Amino acid sequence: MAKPVKKTAVRQPSSYELMGARIQKLINSPKAQQARDVTIHRLPDEPEADWARFLEEVAEAENVKIDPVGSDGVRLTWTLPAE
Repeated sequence: MAKPVKKTAVRQPSSYELMGARIQKLINSPKAQQARDVTIHRLPDEPEADWARFLEEVAEAENVKIDPVGSDGVRLTWTLPAE
C-alpha cells in the first residue's frame, strides 16, 4: 500500500526577504561590482521597519560606507578587504 503524500506548506518570503533579494540584485550587478558603488531607494511598498533593519545591518559591515540620498535612499560604497 502506498504511503500518503505529506503536503508541506510553502513558506512565503517575508517583506524583509523580498526587499533583501531586490537589493542583492542591485549590489551584485556587474556595473555596481565594477564601481563598488550603488544607490538604493526604499520602494513605497517596503515597510520602513525593514528599511531601518537593512540600514542597521549594513552599518555593522566592515568596508562599507553609507551616505544618505534624499529622504528614502542611500549610496553604498565598499572596498575589498586586503588579503
